[in-house]
Amino acid sequence: MILKIKDALLEHHRKLGFVLYDTFPLISNDPSVLFTNATITPFKHFFDGGETSHNYALVQRCLRVGGGAGELETARANLNYSSLFEMFGSGLFGCEHREAVGYFIGMLSSVGLAVENLRFVVPASSHFSEALLAMGVAESSIFQIVENGEFWHEWRFGRNGLVGSGITAIFAHGGKKAKSVDDMVAIHESFVEIGNLIHVYGKDSNGDVAPIQHKGFEVGVGVARLAIILEGKTLYELSPFNELLNVVESQMSTLTKKDIDQGTLRVMVDHLRAIDALVLEGLRPGNKQHAFVLRKLIRSMLEIVWVTTGRIVSPTGLVMAFSNSDMPGIASLVTDVVGEEECLFRKVLERGRKVLAKDPALDPVTLRDTYGIRQSLIPLIQG
Repeated sequence: MILKIKDALLEHHRKLGFVLYDTFPLISNDPSVLFTNATITPFKHFFDGGETSHNYALVQRCLRVGGGAGELETARANLNYSSLFEMFGSGLFGCEHREAVGYFIGMLSSVGLAVENLRFVVPASSHFSEALLAMGVAESSIFQIVENGEFWHEWRFGRNGLVGSGITAIFAHGGKKAKSVDDMVAIHESFVEIGNLIHVYGKDSNGDVAPIQHKGFEVGVGVARLAIILEGKTLYELSPFNELLNVVESQMSTLTKKDIDQGTLRVMVDHLRAIDALVLEGLRPGNKQHAFVLRKLIRSMLEIVWVTTGRIVSPTGLVMAFSNSDMPGIASLVTDVVGEEECLFRKVLERGRKVLAKDPALDPVTLRDTYGIRQSLIPLIQG
C-alpha cells in the first residue's frame, strides 16, 4: 500500500506538470537542522534565494530524533510513530489561497480521501477559511485557532528561517463530527492528522518577519499516515513495519525466554531502522552532531536489549537479521558498526562498575552525566 500511495502521488503531480525530484540525503547541508526533517528543507532557496522557483514534488525520507533519552522511545506508547519516515512534499508558486486549497484537496482526493471525511484546522483571520468554503468544505469541518498547540497555525523553519501560516488536514474516520479542536485531540483514534498546506510568505529576521522573493505554498503529507487511514491499521501492522517487528521478536526470543511487550519491540524497530539509514549515508558514531545522534541510537538499542534480557549480551544476530530484512546490501557493514560501538560502550560500563565498586552510594545522576550510563543499567553492571 505504501508503494502504491507514493506512485499515485508522484503520477498525479507529473500529470499536473510539477518537476519531480528524488529524495535528498538525510544528512542535511542546512545549518539550521542536523537532518532533513521536512520536505521544505532542500527547497528553502526556492522561496528566499535568487533562483527561479518552479512547482516541485517528491517523496522525501526524513528523520526526527528527540534530544532526551525518553524522547527516543516515543514509539513505545505511540502505535503510529517512526523517527525515520517518508513524507510527500510539494511546492506551489504563482497562485493564491483558493487555488492552493483546491490543489491540496484534489491531491488528497487522488489517493482516495473523500472531502466529507476531512477536517481542517486553520489560522483565525486568514484567507484559508474562505478558500475552503469556496471549495465546498462544510463550515462545520473548519476549525480556527489563534496559537500553536496540538495543531499549528504558524511555522518557522529554523532560526532566522522561512516563516509561514497554514492549515492542517485531519481525516475523520466514518465522517465523525467534532465540535472543537479539543474534541479531535481527545478522540485521537477517530481523527488522524494527515499533513499541512503552508503559505510561506516571509523570513524570520531577529524576531521580525522580512519579505521573501518568492512567496508560495508548501505541502507536507506523511505517506505512512495515508496508508494507516486507507488500510485501517496501525503503523506497525503495515508492511514492511510488521515484517521487521516479527524479525525483532524472533531474534529476541533467542536471547531471552521472557515475553517482550509490543512497545519495546516497536522502539527497537524504530531504532534499528534509523541506524540502518544513517550508516547507509556514511555516518559513523561519534561525539559531535550527526555522529552523536547515531551513537545515542545504537547505545539506546543496546540498553533496551540488555535490560529486556537481564544480561549484557551481544545482539549481533539481531542486528544482522534486521538489516538483512531492512537493507540487505549493508547488513554486514551495519553489524560491524554496531559491534564496534558495543565494544566501546562495554568499556564505559566497566569504568562505571569500578566507580560503583568504590562508591556504592554514588548518585545515579552523576553516573549518567559523567559516563552516559542510565540507571536501568546499574543492576546489570553491579551484578
